[in-house]
Amino acid sequence: METNNLAKDFNAKTLFLFALPTMIMMLFESLYSIVDGIFVARLINIDAFASINIVMPAILFFMGTGTMFGVGGSAIIAKKMGEKRRDEANGDFSLITLVLLIISLIDILIGFIFMDEILQWLGATEILMPYAKSYFQVILFGLLVFMGQFLFQSFFIVAGEPKMGLIAVLSAGFTNIILDYIFIVWFGMGIEGAAYATVISSGIPTVMGIVFFCNPKRTLSFTLPKCHFKIIAQSSINGSSALVNFLATGVIAFLFNRAMLSLAGEIGVAAVAIMAYLEYVFNSLFLGYCVGIAPIVSFNLGAKNRQKIEYVLKKGFATIIILSLLTVASMLFFSADIVKIFAKDNHTLYTLAFTGFVIFTFKYLLSGINILISVLFTSFSKGKISTLIAVARTFGLIIPMVLLLPSFIGVYGVWITLPVAEFIIFFAGAFLFNKIIKLRS
Repeated sequence: METNNLAKDFNAKTLFLFALPTMIMMLFESLYSIVDGIFVARLINIDAFASINIVMPAILFFMGTGTMFGVGGSAIIAKKMGEKRRDEANGDFSLITLVLLIISLIDILIGFIFMDEILQWLGATEILMPYAKSYFQVILFGLLVFMGQFLFQSFFIVAGEPKMGLIAVLSAGFTNIILDYIFIVWFGMGIEGAAYATVISSGIPTVMGIVFFCNPKRTLSFTLPKCHFKIIAQSSINGSSALVNFLATGVIAFLFNRAMLSLAGEIGVAAVAIMAYLEYVFNSLFLGYCVGIAPIVSFNLGAKNRQKIEYVLKKGFATIIILSLLTVASMLFFSADIVKIFAKDNHTLYTLAFTGFVIFTFKYLLSGINILISVLFTSFSKGKISTLIAVARTFGLIIPMVLLLPSFIGVYGVWITLPVAEFIIFFAGAFLFNKIIKLRS
């Protein structure tokens, strides 16, 4: 049996290097998603590009479900591995995978039966509906591998092999880019081509995960699952903050789309889509580091090694602060060039998106710290607190602001919503996290 890399002693350098594959993995994953958007915006049209943002809340729900079981389950299973309960950890992991498979099949059935109603509710106009429907139905066909990708990403880290996740995502990313070009440019498949490229490339990490975890010599592997459904409830509750965060992002995208449709029409939805893609990229940098170090915290929690936990927390927050400052500086410096990649020669879209981009930038001063606090709550098996904060952020702050502010200051009311919410939620999260740390002293 292999020795789990989570058990070794880390210094500042090795801690960062351990998290680096996950950071690159998530960053690259977001970048190849952006390539999808660039192909659609520049080679099809802006309406097709906007329609992807209409579908995005549903896609975020699927991503959130896979991540919920991945992040929530990995924290619990890593803790059991730290307690040297390997057989139990393998059984729980296998059960989680099986349950996600069943949920995927249910989502596919519901999606096809109520497709028109779902897309209309999400805000698809007469112009955007054909594009949105073409994209969404292909995603549904490939939902099993799409959701599996997000599950296995977390468990590669728990198995002490974050490099496997990196290899999987790099392979998927290059495949997606190549297939985008082949399907859209060579075959002229339009937005369906972009969707097929996404689904086929998502199959690579899923297949790699199945092959990897079928090896019983791994520190974590598939075995015959037992009907121990308490672990499903625990994983769902512990990882519910991840699902809520994805759902919150979906709700925010939905409300932003609605607000910008009324203020600027379909071009406004395209501007929101640019913001969503760019936010995905920069948040992935923070999330990659946080998810990368989280299993180390959970493992040492199970091993009752408080000194290692304190060291990881100290270096983790210092690294996130540095990354936040670098992110804000780079975004301000390259903002015009980045927006032009999507807007092409559309001056109206460029002006609208550039204004939003500059305002959005300031949310990243604290969003990285907020992500780290949220992930650490989950690592300490305090997912309920993280979920509560996410719900308060969305329903207590963002929704009221995006419904009210545009009435007074137009599109600026849409753009300032997230930076203001990020600053407010920082103080609540930091206060609660400090109390949790003191209770464990």
